Amino acid sequence: MGKIKSLPEKVINQIAAGEVVERPSSVVKEVVENALDAKASWVEVEIQEGGLKLIKVTDNGEGMSPEDAQLAVQKHATSKIFSVEDLSNLHTFGFRGEALASIASVSHFELSTRTAEALSGVSLKIKGGGVPKPLETGRPVGTTLTVANLFFNTPARLKFMKKKSTEENHIVMVVSTYALAFPEVGFKLTLDGKEALQAPPADFTGRLSKIFGRETAQSFLPLDYAGQGMRIRGVVSGPTVTKPTRENMLYFVNRRWIANASLGHAVMTAFHTLLPTRRFPVAALFLEISEDQVDVNVHPTKREVKFAQDRAVYDAVVKAVRGALLSAPGALQPATALPETFPAYGSTSAQPGFLNEAPATTLYDRITEKHPVHEQIPNPLTVGGMGGVVEEKAVGISPHSPSFEDYGLGKTSLQARRIDLQVSLYNFGQLFNTFIVFQSDREMFIADQHTVHERLNYERLMKGVREKALEVQPLLMPVTVELSAKEAQVLKNNLETLMELGMEVAPFGGNTFLVRSVPADLAGKNLVALVKDLVDDLASQDALGVKAANRLDQARERAATFMSCRSAVMAGDKLNEEQMRLLIDQMRQANLPFTCPHGRPTILSIPLSELYRRFDRH
Repeated sequence: MGKIKSLPEKVINQIAAGEVVERPSSVVKEVVENALDAKASWVEVEIQEGGLKLIKVTDNGEGMSPEDAQLAVQKHATSKIFSVEDLSNLHTFGFRGEALASIASVSHFELSTRTAEALSGVSLKIKGGGVPKPLETGRPVGTTLTVANLFFNTPARLKFMKKKSTEENHIVMVVSTYALAFPEVGFKLTLDGKEALQAPPADFTGRLSKIFGRETAQSFLPLDYAGQGMRIRGVVSGPTVTKPTRENMLYFVNRRWIANASLGHAVMTAFHTLLPTRRFPVAALFLEISEDQVDVNVHPTKREVKFAQDRAVYDAVVKAVRGALLSAPGALQPATALPETFPAYGSTSAQPGFLNEAPATTLYDRITEKHPVHEQIPNPLTVGGMGGVVEEKAVGISPHSPSFEDYGLGKTSLQARRIDLQVSLYNFGQLFNTFIVFQSDREMFIADQHTVHERLNYERLMKGVREKALEVQPLLMPVTVELSAKEAQVLKNNLETLMELGMEVAPFGGNTFLVRSVPADLAGKNLVALVKDLVDDLASQDALGVKAANRLDQARERAATFMSCRSAVMAGDKLNEEQMRLLIDQMRQANLPFTCPHGRPTILSIPLSELYRRFDRH
C-alpha cells in the first residue's frame, strides 16, 4: 500500500489557514479588504480580547445574494477573477477566493449579508470548517462577518499568539492604514467596547490628521511625481520629525498596502545624510502604476509585491521624496540636476555627495534652522540636577579607526571594576566631550559620561519605585500630546506603568492625552517629543509579545530605561571638572554595576603596569 494519501478537505483548509490567517489582524485585513472591494462607504470593526474571542466587521457595501454567500465560503470561489489573464489586470484586493474558507476552518464563523435588491438577507454559520447552515434574516444592506473563538481547534497556533495588547496594536495598525488609504470611507474601531478609532469620511488632509495626529500631519511635506510610466503621490516628514523604527513608513500600490524593502531603501536614499543616526522618517507613499507592471500574487497574504521594472520604481521614489525635501523651507537646491538613476537597493555605491549637493552638515543645518529637531533641546548640565540634550551626538569616529586591540590593548588590559572609596582620584579631564579620563596612583580610568549618568538615573528611579519615594515634578500647565490611533492604544495600555514611574498621563478625548507630572529628572525636557518616543519604545517591546504575567514588569523596566537615558547627560555635552567629579563620586558611592541599563560599559581601567609594559618601561 502506498504511503502518499490525499488530505481531507478539513485538513487542507487548516493548512491554508496557517498561511492566510497568521494572527487576528490577518482576519481583520482580509475582511476589511472585502468590504472595500464591495464599495462600502462605512466599515466598523469590533474586537474583543485582542481578536481571539471576537472579530466583528460590518460594512454597508453591496452585499451578497444567498447563492453568492454560500459560494463565498467555499475554497477558491471568487467574483474577482475568471481567467489566468485576469491575474495581470487586478482591480480588487481579493482574488484567490480562499480567505473566508480558511478563516471559517479555524473559528466559529458567521456571515450575514443582504443586497439592495433583496427584501431579506441570509446568514451562514460555520464551526471549524463544517457545513454552512443558511438562514433567512432581516438586516440592512451590506455584510457583517463575525469570527469568534479564533484558533479554537488549532491549540498549537493559539499557543503562539502574543499578548492581548500586541494583537490589538496589530489590528489598530491595519484599520488605521486602510483608513488612510481610503479617506472617503468612514471607519470605526472598538477594542473591548472602548473606541480606538473613529474616522468619518474626510479628505486626505483631514484623514492624515486623524491617523497621525494634527501636529505630525501639519509637519508633512506633500509630494507628487509623475514619470517613467507611474505616478507617486503622498506625504513625507521633513528631517525634523523622525521615529526610532520604520513602522511609520507606509507604501501603497494602487491603494493596496504593501511591504517592499526596495521602497524603504529608496526613501532612506532620498534622506541620505539628512537624518540623525538610527532615526527614520514618517511617510505615506501612494504609487499608481499599470496593473500589468506589478505582481501581487507572490505572497499568501498579498502584502508583498514584485515590480516588472523594479529599478524604475526605485528611482522614481527617490526623486519624488528628494523633490519634496528640496521644496521644504530652508532647503538648498542641488548644484546640478538630479541624476537619472540612483544607487540601487543593496548597492554599496550610495556614498555621500552622490547628489553633488552642498555638504551634508550645511544642508541639514539649513533645514533645521526653521524647524529645530525636537530631540535636540538644549538643557545645560548643572551640578545640582544633571540635565542634558535628549539625543546623543556623534563624536566623528570612523568605522575604520584603529581599535584598542590594534595598539596591543586587549580585553584583558581594559578592566571594568569597582573603584575603592579610599582611593584618591585626580587629574580629571574630558575627551571629545564624551569620555571622562582620570587617574589614581596605580591606574588610569576612562568613563563614558552618558552611560555613567544613565546608570545613576536608573538606579535612583527604580529605588524610588521600590520605596514609593519618587521625586515627582507636577506641571503648572499640563502638556497636551496628540498621538496616532496605534500610539494612543499603546499609551493606554501602559498608563499604570508610567504612573508608577512618576509620569502622570491622562486621556483627554480621542487620541489626545495630558501629561500632568513627570519624574524630577525630566523636568524641563520637551515632553511632547519624549512621550512620543517613549510610546514608540514601548510599542517595540509590545511587538516582542511578552506574556501577560510579565508584561507590567517588562514595561516598567523598558520605560525606566528610556527615562533614565533621556534624562542623562549626552555624548557631546561639555562638562567642567566639578561635574565630572560628581558623576564619578556618585558612581563609586552607589557601588553600581559597570554597565548602563542597555548593557554598554560605563567605566574602564588600564593598570599602570600595563602602560609601563607597552612603553617598554620595565
